[in-house]
Amino acid sequence: LRCYMDHFNFSEIEYLEFLPGLFLKRGSIHQITGPSRFIFALITARNIKNYIAWIRRKECVFSLYPDGLISWMDINKLILVDTRTNQESTWVMEEFLKSGVSELLVCELYKPIQYSNLRRIILSFKNGREEKDSTLPTILLVSSFQSKIIGVESRWYMKPNLLIDSSEKKKRSFLEERWELVCSKSRLNLSSWIIKARQQGYNRRTINVYKTTS
Repeated sequence: LRCYMDHFNFSEIEYLEFLPGLFLKRGSIHQITGPSRFIFALITARNIKNYIAWIRRKECVFSLYPDGLISWMDINKLILVDTRTNQESTWVMEEFLKSGVSELLVCELYKPIQYSNLRRIILSFKNGREEKDSTLPTILLVSSFQSKIIGVESRWYMKPNLLIDSSEKKKRSFLEERWELVCSKSRLNLSSWIIKARQQGYNRRTINVYKTTS
């Protein structure tokens, strides 16, 4: 996967390497869908050095339990914010961007969001690039719906991978988890990958990434 580095000039200021050889453009909005969309957000969060803002609706039926997060990320960096509407979530994202507190903003969406609601955020990113040469936050829109959100930099779909090659069955540990990740929009690369994660103690996981062959 490192071969992608030969074609693009990646830097930590411009891109976040959330998995080996896979990148998210900083100062941009990215959409993540699929049954394992929260795992994508947690994988990204494990690479963040500063604070992470996680914005979610009050009526959300899913809970973020510390015991379930600790093997993915440092929960002391997590800031949870409850909102009531998409518009309020957008306003919270804008305020976090102004404050400069968070390096990663995760926003859960349960119904489509209008481009007009995101336009101010996109413009603020553009102004930030023009004003200073520093690391801009990354925004993940974790959506429960498959509809395309207009204005995002990239789109990803993630689900559990249940198909195991017969040669690997004996090697697989019950502590290993597998997912399939597909990128359907990106300026860098469109492809799919298998992600394998294995628990290594209470608060640590090792992750390997393999590009699928078609």
